[in-house]
Amino acid sequence: MKKVFTFFFILLAMFSCQDETDPLHPIFDRDWVFTGYQSSWAPNPTFYPISDSLYTYRFNSNGDFSKTLGSYELTGTFQIEEDQVNQREFLFLEYDQRSYQLHQSSNGFPLIHSCTAGSETLVFEDSETLFGSWSACDGPILFFARK
Repeated sequence: MKKVFTFFFILLAMFSCQDETDPLHPIFDRDWVFTGYQSSWAPNPTFYPISDSLYTYRFNSNGDFSKTLGSYELTGTFQIEEDQVNQREFLFLEYDQRSYQLHQSSNGFPLIHSCTAGSETLVFEDSETLFGSWSACDGPILFFARK
């Protein structure tokens, strides 16, 4: 009986110590820089590289992020999710109210790249590359490299 109790206690302790965000995850405390884009609707899309980008993301282990586009800075929270079908992780970004208002007042220059203006999704292509897309509303696929 003691062995069964010990087993369940250890199992309970293991699951109760899990956090939403892993502080050792490779996205934390690094800049992710925009490296290029490609069309989301062309049959054989060409990749257009960008070498002098002022467009970056930074993810913190506490679940906050910042996004810089030139002189604009947007902030919010994110969660690391797993796509069970494609067996890969993605980031779900939720912008705060100030950032959403900045997006709304940016005179047609989209600061939040999504069909739903208050959030974005970025997908891990590999451990060094993220891509995001608002292809459902005819936007391009955007690529970011870890620096």
